[in-house]
Amino acid sequence: MTVEIRELELTDEFIFNAYIKSWETEQIIPTAINPKRYTSYSELVSELKQRTLNKEWVPNTTLFLFNNEKIIGSVNIRHHLNEHLKRIGGHIGYGVRPDYRGHGYAKKLLKAGLEFLNQRDVVDALVTCDKSNIASAKTILAFHPKELESVVIDGKTLRRFLVSTDQ
Repeated sequence: MTVEIRELELTDEFIFNAYIKSWETEQIIPTAINPKRYTSYSELVSELKQRTLNKEWVPNTTLFLFNNEKIIGSVNIRHHLNEHLKRIGGHIGYGVRPDYRGHGYAKKLLKAGLEFLNQRDVVDALVTCDKSNIASAKTILAFHPKELESVVIDGKTLRRFLVSTDQ
């Protein structure tokens, strides 16, 4: 079993399409990888690389977890936070394809995000999840975070956690 976490390449188009298809009825997380936002696969790959230098939003990097030539999940890491992200979203957003959940992959993605931020001298990462998302909360809690005050957005409660990047 070969597990690798890395950025998406042009040569990954076939397995990326299979990954997106696995989300069928669910919203793709993180939303940065939703192909509906782009005119082509090559534009998606190019845009993800450009986001690391983003001046209009905050610089962010998206990494993918590959296992035996399949994409299992992805993590979007915001290099720093603006006022909006301090309230909603935080530093790290991750998602695991529905057919691979419950096998520890979310923890691998969150850990990769924490390591990425640690290498950039971020001491504590803000990580959030909907109150109703028990699985995501369990993933975050595995890293022994400090829970911050929740916020209510559009009638939904969002749990907020500060997680040390030195794991």
